[in-house]
Amino acid sequence: MSHDQTDYSSQSAVLLLRDRLLPNLFRDDEADILYWAGKELARDYELSTMEELSAVMAKLSFGKLTLEEEKKTSYIFHLQGEVVHERLKANSKANFSLESGFIAQAVQKLSNHYTEGSYTVNHKARLIRIQLETDPKEPLD
Repeated sequence: MSHDQTDYSSQSAVLLLRDRLLPNLFRDDEADILYWAGKELARDYELSTMEELSAVMAKLSFGKLTLEEEKKTSYIFHLQGEVVHERLKANSKANFSLESGFIAQAVQKLSNHYTEGSYTVNHKARLIRIQLETDPKEPLD
């Protein structure tokens, strides 16, 4: 079976859309569009703690989110679990910009400071490292 004919029989329709259809539709703009879509989706959730953010991430089937490091202007999260493993197994170049945008917007609401995020994939550990930077000089109020 060629790379273009990946067997998605064990994948949900959502993952098929995320990792096959959207990359073809969005092409070079996929990461940017999904990042801003994630930020937009997060605006619909009223979260008051990081624990609530982790719970919502699991409920939305984004994966298990853990806060690994918190500093004055930065956060490092790990996203892992079965859905992350399955996505990476089916497509080593799976895009996690939607999740990064969602988390960045949620932390922006929690911190009340402008927040941006990026991610890296650790294939060996089967996790996504999401790094956020906040700007305390730019409060939202």
